Amino acid sequence: MDNYAIKSVTFGGFDKQDVIQYIERAAEAQKALEEENASLKEQLADLEGKCGALGAQVETLTAEHTRLQDALAEETALRQELEQLKPLREEVARLRPDAEAYAQFRERIGAIECEARKRAADLEQATATQLQQTVELFQKQYQALMSTFEAAAGHVTGELRKVEVNLAQLPRVMDQSGAELNALASRLDAEQQKT
Repeated sequence: MDNYAIKSVTFGGFDKQDVIQYIERAAEAQKALEEENASLKEQLADLEGKCGALGAQVETLTAEHTRLQDALAEETALRQELEQLKPLREEVARLRPDAEAYAQFRERIGAIECEARKRAADLEQATATQLQQTVELFQKQYQALMSTFEAAAGHVTGELRKVEVNLAQLPRVMDQSGAELNALASRLDAEQQKT
């Protein structure tokens, strides 16, 4: 707080209006610092809330990642089952007495096999692409939010430290002003006793 000169009067000590103004200014300065401190604490709480929201988003993306991995595992199991059908197809071909019916049946099985392979390949590709996009999006959002949080948290922490320093210095300034007032009062008493 700035130094504030308090006038003295010939009779009665200090100028009462100056003393009142000095006390009012000191109270206003302290109130402003307390309001600034409260505002910075609110900002910090808001950032902590955003960090919590980021954690929830991470959990959501992790669940999505797990779901996609499960889908990929299911697709792999389907491909393995398809591979296990090959011996059955050969057995059907051997047991079928009618060559024409056997040929038609083999054609149908081949078409189904091709379609199943195509669908399995498409599902695998789509799953891998979606998984990669999800991971990249998560990494970008996470890095952006962490950068914002770290910058804001650093700023808020710095401002809080400034406010704490100012609040810590306020009692010393008040004590110094009180000492000056006491010294001035002593001098006035001494002057009055001389007269």
